[in-house]
This record gives sequence, C-alpha cells and structure tokens, in this order.
Amino acid sequence: MKRLVRSLDVAAIDAKAQSVAKIPALCLMESAGLQIYQKWKSQLDTSNRLVFLCGGGNNGGDALVVARYAYNDGFRNMVLVYTGSHLSPSCEVQRSIAKAYKIPQVDWDTVDESGRHALFEHASWIVDGLVGTGLRGPLKESMQVLVSQANMSPAKRLAIDIPSAIGDDVPVSSVHIHADMTVTMGHEKLAMYHPISRASCGRIVLVNPSFPPFLLDQCTATAQLCERVRASLPSLAENEYKNSRGHVAIFGGSKQYSGAARLSSRTAFASRAGLVTLFCDKEVYPVASSESPSVMVQVYAGQTLSRFDAILAGPGWGEGREALLETLFASKLPVVLDADGIRAYASLLKGGKPPVHGPLILTPHIGELRLLAQSLFPEDAHDVAKSDTPSTFFQVLERIATHLQATLVVKSQLVYIASVGKQTVVVEGNNPSLGVAGSGDVLSGILVALLAKLKDCDQAALEGTLIHQRAGSLAAAQYGYYDSETLISFVGRATQEAEV
Repeated sequence: MKRLVRSLDVAAIDAKAQSVAKIPALCLMESAGLQIYQKWKSQLDTSNRLVFLCGGGNNGGDALVVARYAYNDGFRNMVLVYTGSHLSPSCEVQRSIAKAYKIPQVDWDTVDESGRHALFEHASWIVDGLVGTGLRGPLKESMQVLVSQANMSPAKRLAIDIPSAIGDDVPVSSVHIHADMTVTMGHEKLAMYHPISRASCGRIVLVNPSFPPFLLDQCTATAQLCERVRASLPSLAENEYKNSRGHVAIFGGSKQYSGAARLSSRTAFASRAGLVTLFCDKEVYPVASSESPSVMVQVYAGQTLSRFDAILAGPGWGEGREALLETLFASKLPVVLDADGIRAYASLLKGGKPPVHGPLILTPHIGELRLLAQSLFPEDAHDVAKSDTPSTFFQVLERIATHLQATLVVKSQLVYIASVGKQTVVVEGNNPSLGVAGSGDVLSGILVALLAKLKDCDQAALEGTLIHQRAGSLAAAQYGYYDSETLISFVGRATQEAEV
C-alpha cells in the first residue's frame, strides 16, 4: 500500500527539510524542478510551444526551474505568464534568473482579452505552477479566468505537485486545472483521490525533491492507495467439493429487472462458489429457472437460511423489500448488499429501524452513498451528502462504515474500501471499459462468493475488487469494449490467477 497524505503534512515536510535537515529552500526547488523536467521531457519536441503559468509562491518557482531546464535543452518557443503580487524569496530569485535568461514573460493582470487568448492559441503544453498545496479555498476571480482559459486550450497540461485549486478542504466543484499529467512531490496527496479531482490529475508521477527519508517516514497516512493489480487468494485444497467451496444465496430479480440477479449468480460460480441458490419473484421464476441449469432457483417462502454460507441481496430486487431484508439480517449470516438492497436498508435506517446484522458488505455507487448518509445523519445531511471536499468525502466514508459496522465498497471511476477502525483503501483500475451496465452485479457476485469462503469482509472486499478490475483488464485487452456477460467469462481466469 502507498500512503495518501494531507497536503498540509507534505508542506510541513518541506519546512522541516529546511529547518531540521538544513537543506536550503533553493536547493529543494532546484531538485524539484529538475526531476519534474526529467519526467516530462520525453513527451516534448523542441518545436513545441510551452506556456508556463507561474504564481508568486514556491509552486511558481518550481515552474520557473522547469522552464530553465527546458531552455537549456534547446526550447525557445516559450512564455512565462506571471500572476501574484506577493513573491516568496525563492520565487523572487527564480524570476530574476528567468529575466537574465531573457525568456519572454508577461503579467496576466496587465494583458488584454485578445492578448490573453493569443497566449494559449498555439500552445502545445501548459505548465501549471500557479498555486500548490497551501491553498485553503477557491481561487480569486482573475486566477479563475486564467485557469478556465488554460483548460479550454487544446494544449496538454502538466501540473506541478498538484493541479491548482485542488486541495484537502477546497470544494471539488471549484474552478481548477484539468491536468494530463501531475508530477507530485514527497507523497501522493489525498486531495487528488476524490472521485472528481482524480480525473483532473491525469497520469500521476511521484518524485522526491530531496526530502530526507526520515522526514517522509514521519508523514501520517490518511488513506491508503492499493498498488497491487492482482488479487491474492489461497488455493483450493485438492479435496474441495461443492459444499466446501461455499453455498451462496442470492435474493434478487424482479419482473422489471430480471437480468441483474442472473449476472450475479453466474459470476459467483466463476469466483469459486460451489453452490448458488437464487431466490426470485414468482413472476420471473420460469425465466430464471431456465436460464442456467447450474443455479438452483426458488421463490422464498420462509425457507431456513442456515444452510448458506453467505447471502447477496439486491440485484434487480425492486422496491418494498424492507421486511425480507430484516429477515436476512436476522440470520446473522454474512451479507453483501447491492443496489435495491442498499435502498431498502436506507429506508429502514431512515425509519429509525437499524436492524442488527452479521458481517456486512455494502456496494454503493456515489448516489447510493449519499442516500445512506442522508438516512444516517439527517441533522447534517446537506454537508455529509454533498461531500464536496476531499477531506469531507473520506470522513463520510469512514463515518458511515463505523456507524453501520460494515465494510463499504464504494464504486466510481475509483473504488473506495472503508471499514471499521481501518484507513480507507483506494483502488484505481484506470479502466473505463468497466463502466457498463451490469458490471456492479458482476462485482457483487464476486464479493459474495469470496465472503462465503474467506469469512472476512475486508479481505473479500479488497481481493474481490482486484479480481473485478483484473477481469475488466483482460476483457478490454481481448475485446476492447464488451458487455457484462462477456466480462463474467474473464472472472474465472482472474480468480485462478489470484491463487497462490
């Protein structure tokens, strides 16, 4: 796992590198600029027009060092765009060096509208050195105009340390730089891993601008970034058979949504479950029972649940399932709640009926996460449900998991796994091909199969998420884009790959 830290904590390391390790600020800046340029230069051609946006702080100073290294490498078609009237001592030095180099420079606040447009008209790359990790709120209006024009440019954008106006406590709805590449320093920042802000960072590259290791080690993680791309599961014993591999019960399927439960059922088999029983509405029983001979299909009429190892409730379930959900919880069996199961649970919570349950995994998307927050915390539902800053978003995840005594697997372009007493784990697959109807039903099928065997919610959540991501990568490599039925055919391979 890689640490995700608050921006302020990295800023503190920068200060301690100067005060404790006695490294001059200009040396740190020089190292930062050189490493940023080295990570970036392979994407450049000397004919490129480079536009450097340079604020008055150390972030702007870093951009000026990058510009100087580019100049030394033969780049001449460049311009430095200055903003900010209060300069840090190091930035002031770098501006004087740039002036001595005679690199063209303009002051954003003194350029007219046509001149501003011309700055970006033929740009190949825009380097964002406006503001770094010290930002506490939205940008000033003139800076917002600059950022908006930079974002509208067809040029690619490189962000130094963090895209300007992304911060721990800055609303993600604020105007901010949309980068194609971010070279971040010291540690990766929590603020870059909100569902909205992550997309604005592009490819993230981590460098160390000469921060001493003993200072980096002092930085406390706020969340964890999973670096593994493949799951890890114990191999099945040679004497395993269908009962020992786990018997899964799936409650789902309705007249309106008959396909979701069938996707989950098939996926459970591909994820090593030995037996799968699907409980569906009588209206869809004829269709469900003829769909797959391997799945035992029944209509629930109070049958005992003790023969099952884990339950999945929700795929295509429809409305009005609160009473049945209470019955499932009362079994104290491990439960995975998805889709309509989550909405039924939220209804019980909102009605002041928090049912006692056994081990529990919930798989909400962002909208369902907000629904849970509104049901649990009506007194501050607006702030909690909005989750408009990275700090608040991660706090909400952990608050819901603790309150429900459950493991959350929150689905967006990233996956967030939050559980009681542990730091949230972020899994990023960078695979938009998984954003297809039914993909969540496949994930829930994986999770319930693993939970039936592993008996550990946190382990099943992480390994199941990695299997889902790996299956998506395999499917994308072979087909490009695909439907969820095709995805299932790769789940078995990803599961087998995970066995150690």
